[in-house]
Amino acid sequence: MKDVFFESTEIKALFEANHLGNFDQIWALKTPWFEAPNYRRNGWSGVIKQALKDKNGVSTWVFIKRQENHNYKTFLHPFKGVPTFRREFNNIKKLNDKEVPTLRTLYYAERSSEGNDQAILITLSLEGYQSLEEFCLNKNNAKSPQRQAIMMLAGQVTRQMHDAHFRHNCLYPKHFFIRQKPTLDVRVIDLEKLKWFPLYYQIRRNDLSRIIRRGQPMTYNDTKILLNSYYQSNSGHLEKSALSKQLNKLLEKHH
Repeated sequence: MKDVFFESTEIKALFEANHLGNFDQIWALKTPWFEAPNYRRNGWSGVIKQALKDKNGVSTWVFIKRQENHNYKTFLHPFKGVPTFRREFNNIKKLNDKEVPTLRTLYYAERSSEGNDQAILITLSLEGYQSLEEFCLNKNNAKSPQRQAIMMLAGQVTRQMHDAHFRHNCLYPKHFFIRQKPTLDVRVIDLEKLKWFPLYYQIRRNDLSRIIRRGQPMTYNDTKILLNSYYQSNSGHLEKSALSKQLNKLLEKHH
């Protein structure tokens, strides 16, 4: 068994109170799949949603992701590889360390069982959130008073991630999760492909061009607000650079 991560002693006690205090108990949990298992990389990976109840009966909803032989190859492990969840767990931690709004990991562990590589990643469910894609598809939100603020905050979160030198590599509207009440909040999710890059140009061009090219159902105005918020300087002026001009031309072309 590899090192087991619990976010805190309180979280560990909550899992134990729900008879999920160790790898075996979590692995054996019988619950319908929230997402059907994904069979690839010579293994499988699946997700369930589970409520953990405290002593007062208050539920905390979590996503439990389990995988077996679902590995990716690295420089240090070029043949067998390591669990893909390890990369996701590490990427969530990296963004949390930089205070970039994202998921919250409650538990992570991996083991080898009868020659099979198994891993479990548990994150707190973003209850009350929806994807930016879902928000834009809802016609009732076409004239939402918070629409502009949501796009601005999505741009700021993207800039915060990039300022920490992380490129998402798969940044689409479905990967921004938003909450409108009680306070506006935007988080970036799906960090399996997140990577650190030294050069801003590499980071910005990749992620921002994806938003422009494949940002539907965001409108031209939505994307423009997001980009302007991204390029807003501390002095309140928009950053002028060769890349920002290229992206504006790309936006005009695709809308």
